[in-house]
Amino acid sequence: MDKKINVAVLIYPGVELIDMNGPLDVFVKANRYNQDKYHVFTVAESARKIKSERLVVNITPDFTLKNCPQPDIIVIPGQIMPEGSALSFGSGSPKLINWIIGQAKHPEVVIMSVCVGVYILAKTGLLSKKNATTHWAAIEDIQKEYPDISFIKNERYVADGNFVTTGGVTSGIDGALYLVGKLDGLKIAQEVADIMVYNQDAPLPPDTILP
Repeated sequence: MDKKINVAVLIYPGVELIDMNGPLDVFVKANRYNQDKYHVFTVAESARKIKSERLVVNITPDFTLKNCPQPDIIVIPGQIMPEGSALSFGSGSPKLINWIIGQAKHPEVVIMSVCVGVYILAKTGLLSKKNATTHWAAIEDIQKEYPDISFIKNERYVADGNFVTTGGVTSGIDGALYLVGKLDGLKIAQEVADIMVYNQDAPLPPDTILP
């Protein structure tokens, strides 16, 4: 059997649950077909419990940035903070940003953002001069903030080198299926989509905010 592929799913205050669980579930289900190739785990800055979006779920990370296994794939979910919070999109701490930058120095590491998790990835500077995408309602805002990144509308995921960025929420599943297709073949990726009853051809919403 080939070596295990370590999939590190970053979690932090306000992490959106579908952003986190969608890709995680893809890799877990892919293990049914490839002798448990993927070692999937959560990583946070500290071992303390993390409160998810709207503070509805407490999550205890498997590892911290200091003691986690060397990742092969890093998933950066988006976040939703309670109203009135001082935190906002892209509020990754300097410690987290530097850790991601350090991981990108490993040529084999693939980094995937989900939805507005791209704000954190963009903050690292690693997407400069690259193509990317994010939630349709955030593209205009982040394009202004990071004009050196080419944001593409109406795509569920965009792959550019070792970086995969995905659109809103459930499209994190599409990004993970893309990676499984690259690593295990399109047949297994489709079988995972089928067992998840996931329609990869679902249309995207309009790229404007409705009143």
